[in-house]
Formats: sequence, structure tokens, C-alpha cells
Amino acid sequence: MQEMDNSFEFEDYLPIMAEKLGEQGLMEELAKGFHLLADPSSGTITFQSLKTNGPWLGLLHMSDSDLRAIIQLGDSKCRGELDLHDFCVAMLRTSPELMILALSSLCSG
Repeated sequence: MQEMDNSFEFEDYLPIMAEKLGEQGLMEELAKGFHLLADPSSGTITFQSLKTNGPWLGLLHMSDSDLRAIIQLGDSKCRGELDLHDFCVAMLRTSPELMILALSSLCSG
């Protein structure tokens, strides 16, 4: 992650991980990341758990509004939190290269 003029640029490692780990391995790694960020009492990623645990994963300099936007991006049920499915979908959505690969395999299959 690099800070640039009050915005953040994330380097997308998901395509590399998917290539090296395969689909099953990637999903296992995403689940591990989810559990690092999740609130143990609810089993979901909440704003507070993201704020508390995010710095361990490089989210140290993100504003509260950025953290809320992360939750909102993946919150399919409008609950203000992410379950494992929501988290995985959000991670894949934010990886343009991985989305292109997924769409091309759907269209060719």
C-alpha cells in the first residue's frame, strides 16, 4: 500500500495468489484474512473490528470513512458488517485482473 495525496493505492496480489495457490488455496487464504479481521463475538467484520485489527494487515493509515466504505462495498445484506461470503466477494471485486480472468473463464466455458 502506498500513500499518495490523501488517497491509497493498493497493489493487487490476488491474481498472483490465485495462480500459485489455485482456487481452493486462495479461498483458504481469504478465510484466514477474514478471521484475522473479524470480531470474535459476532464472527463478522464490523467497523470496530476493522479499525482494531486492520493495522495488523496494513490498514493503519485509513480514515474512519475509508474503513466504513470497505464495509459498505461488501455488505450485501445492509447490516453494517461482512460475513465470510461478503468479504470474499468484496476482495474479488476489488481485484480487476482477477475479475477479468473469472469472466473470461465463464465466457469460454
